[in-house]
Amino acid sequence: MTLEALIKSVKEEGLSKDQLEVYRDNLSHLFAEMQMELANLEKAEALFMGAKTAEVSVAQRKIEWKMTTQGQRIIELKRYSLATKELLNSLKSRLYSIY
Repeated sequence: MTLEALIKSVKEEGLSKDQLEVYRDNLSHLFAEMQMELANLEKAEALFMGAKTAEVSVAQRKIEWKMTTQGQRIIELKRYSLATKELLNSLKSRLYSIY
């Protein structure tokens, strides 16, 4: 299930305890996968930054990195991770209110 699909599904009111638990588990797994992908991209970023030459400033190099496909993906994953954390906290609160 995609993050977008999970976000839409979790919005529903009146979800059962079992449904909430399934969504929580799915979001937790998705969050873990995003963090693993983010780690690999950040390693690639470190290698990119390490190839800096004396003529190019660090700021310019950072801009160049963010313009790459991998740099764009890091931006997405950081925001998706933040949204996923918030949804997980919301799901936990909803589950605690049921128990």
